[in-house]
Amino acid sequence: MLSPLFAQLDTIIDHQREMQIAFLQRLVQTRSANPYTPERSDPADPIEYEVAHLIHAELERIGLSPEFQGVSPQRPNVIARLPGRESRRALILNGHMDTVMPSPFWTNDPFAGEITEGRLYGLGALDMKASLSLFVFAARALVEAGVRLRGDLILTFVVDEEPGACSPFGSSYLLDHGLTASAAIVAEPMNQNVTIGHRGGYRFKLTVRGEAAHTGLTAWERREQGKNGITDMARVITALQDLAIPYQETPAFLGRRPVFTFPTLIQGGTSINTVPDECTAYGDVRLLPGADAEMVEQLIRTRLAALDDLDYTLEKLLFVPAVEIAPDEPIAQILARHTAEITGQPPTLLGCGPWNDGWMFITRGIPAICGFGPNGAGVHSPDEYVELDSLIETTRLFVRGIVEYLEPDEPDPAIQP
Repeated sequence: MLSPLFAQLDTIIDHQREMQIAFLQRLVQTRSANPYTPERSDPADPIEYEVAHLIHAELERIGLSPEFQGVSPQRPNVIARLPGRESRRALILNGHMDTVMPSPFWTNDPFAGEITEGRLYGLGALDMKASLSLFVFAARALVEAGVRLRGDLILTFVVDEEPGACSPFGSSYLLDHGLTASAAIVAEPMNQNVTIGHRGGYRFKLTVRGEAAHTGLTAWERREQGKNGITDMARVITALQDLAIPYQETPAFLGRRPVFTFPTLIQGGTSINTVPDECTAYGDVRLLPGADAEMVEQLIRTRLAALDDLDYTLEKLLFVPAVEIAPDEPIAQILARHTAEITGQPPTLLGCGPWNDGWMFITRGIPAICGFGPNGAGVHSPDEYVELDSLIETTRLFVRGIVEYLEPDEPDPAIQP
């Protein structure tokens, strides 16, 4: 039987449906596409600035006291609290404000926020501006209902996640400056499944050096001068093709395995009539628990040590660890139970393939859901959309999860369900 409080909150969420959808449209229409790779990200480029100010204003409108916190005024994170009476528990809701760059293959305007047949289309509609709107309107429902939680609800809207979920400007910045809680939900879109971990990643740059020579010289004809960096890279590619990465099988990643992909991008040569003196290739490794950057690098170097007369450098571009939490963590069980009750479909409790900011919380001792959001499709693809009925339904799920996890005080007799 539905509790009076949940019934009241459901009614409020239904009444604010059009406001929430309109706010999501404004978020999508406000551009925050991030063009950077991790090593190039610029703290002075105001990528998320307008989205941050839009969210800040809406949080103030519902009665919260949001703050800007970040490495620069141009790229502010937004943080707001719905304070509780006790400090025994606190729950962080976390989402990023930036999006990927728009593909040229959209069939409509990626910044229009167009609504068609119950779907809102737009760049970042699902990943993850829908979740940002959900945070705001979940908090609004709790405020309107007069719910007094025992623990703090902390809303965090962060910058610079899309280049690789390894930025010091976003979630990491907040955690380094005092943000903490007993649990977190990183609300990446996972079609209402409760994601209890994510694979890790290692990306690398491998450069092979040769010796330049004019292809018309007798010295090259006799192989007295010149060394082809591209053909040496071909030897490297062949040597690394079946590289296996050790891992541990865990409940979050049943049946999954690491994936070593090399090369994903290759560059070499300067002109058609010059022996290339250098070739550079990039690789991507998807990791499971039990492997780290040092292990992967050692495996690569061991393979390459068998190649004669090879001059190379190996550079780590990024490393994110694979992480997971136990399926019986209270926040995971609470979300799973309410999802089954509301949708009629028990969710999976597994890890996901793409990594996100979840590792930043888990490695600091904060159990984090690494994905839980509304249904939709097209993440990082043309014609991305979120299903609006699912957006409202997932708002209900979040509100119930927040209430159960943070335990409301006894209801105020003046508040009528």
